[in-house]
Amino acid sequence: MGYTEFYENINSIGEKIKNLIDDRKDILIVSNSSCDGIISASLLIKAIWKLGGKATARFLSTFNGDTFSDLKNEDHEFYLFTDIGTGLSELFSRLFLSDWIILDHKKINFAEIATDDNNTILNPWKYDIDGNKEITSGGISYLVAKNLDKKFADLSPLSIVSALGEYQDVGDKRSLVGLNNEILEDSKKSGLIQTDIDLLLSFNEFLPIHESIANTYIPYLYGLTSNSEKCLELLKKTNITLKKDGRLKTISDINQEEKFLILETIKNHLGSQIESNIDNLENILIGYTYVLPTEEYGSHLYDARRFSELLNSCALSSKTGLGMSICLGERSDSLDEAERDVQQFNKSSQKLISKILREKWRIFDKGLCLFINADGIIEPDYVGYLSRLLSSHYQFMNKVIIMKTAIDENYSKYFFSSLLKGSIDVEQMTKELSDSVDGISVTFNNVDGHIIIPPAQENSLMSIILKQIKKISK
Repeated sequence: MGYTEFYENINSIGEKIKNLIDDRKDILIVSNSSCDGIISASLLIKAIWKLGGKATARFLSTFNGDTFSDLKNEDHEFYLFTDIGTGLSELFSRLFLSDWIILDHKKINFAEIATDDNNTILNPWKYDIDGNKEITSGGISYLVAKNLDKKFADLSPLSIVSALGEYQDVGDKRSLVGLNNEILEDSKKSGLIQTDIDLLLSFNEFLPIHESIANTYIPYLYGLTSNSEKCLELLKKTNITLKKDGRLKTISDINQEEKFLILETIKNHLGSQIESNIDNLENILIGYTYVLPTEEYGSHLYDARRFSELLNSCALSSKTGLGMSICLGERSDSLDEAERDVQQFNKSSQKLISKILREKWRIFDKGLCLFINADGIIEPDYVGYLSRLLSSHYQFMNKVIIMKTAIDENYSKYFFSSLLKGSIDVEQMTKELSDSVDGISVTFNNVDGHIIIPPAQENSLMSIILKQIKKISK
């Protein structure tokens, strides 16, 4: 099994959707409330609408039997699940009979593959393609849209935004690999994306250098992120001329030697602030940029990474409709609202991180593992994003982050996030947790995991997680 069979599955799914469009069937697109989910649904609904089909979209942040039963009661003629559905095919067959398709990049188990007799699940893992690195649900939706009509190749930039939103820039110098890179070539050939190698600081083409550093959240630059005054103070100690023609310079205005000096300045600052070796900052802060030249210069949509941050903000702020409208081409008022929201979102994130770092009792360092108690300060839907921010914090970069927050008196939510070098056996961990801990719900995507558990079972949870993490160091 491989790429040939994967594209054959795309063809068969494409034929099903073409027939639904031709027959004017009422299609409900059900997607995850995430950057990838917003893009997946937007790509499909735009293609279906342009071909004369009928479709609406719904975004979900919780996935349980009651939620899907409610969708069934709405009595749509067909259900198209994007970035949702892996592990749920048995439930879908019971509720929706044969009137459903899943497009998802999350890892699928062998039992679900073996029972997919009608090829209704389009998932790269079925064909030995790594859905954690090579393609997102947005990428899958793009390939399906392009299969419907080659004119939809102009939607390829959204697929690249979803890849960056899922942190799939895992190649050399933070490049895209596999199917993501093939889709990128579609964008580059059409002139819809331009790439370069540069410092990966936020708004590096638009903001003054010190503000560009201060607006960089991934990686989280301790003492510099959200602190433009400190950034300016550091830059003034270098030999870099910070003004040009009466205005403050941007990263785009300076030469390679000056960029290297900025990198060293950031590195030295971090080294003076935290007890950790700053040994690979260049691998994180130097890499490929992905620019959308048809978007307004300096906007959040001009840079694909910033575009993904904006959509992530929409998802976590319960404004998936706003994110979708932008993906469908709305600008002006919609974009203004989303850009205001993402600025406020980043400020709120910074305050929460500062609070966690300040309240030392919330952090328990267990060597390779860092446990963070976020009870009372973080909403459950927000814990994943904040965990990822903290895992990019240099002090914690080589640790597994486990963040906990209470959902209600009966359940707590844990988010498991790691940039740790090493192999964590996620499948074994999931199996052991499911077999050993009563009342638990476990979902892993690569080494990021959502775990919902009754408080009485928390000690058992931590024991199993720590046992798996200890295997890495052996």
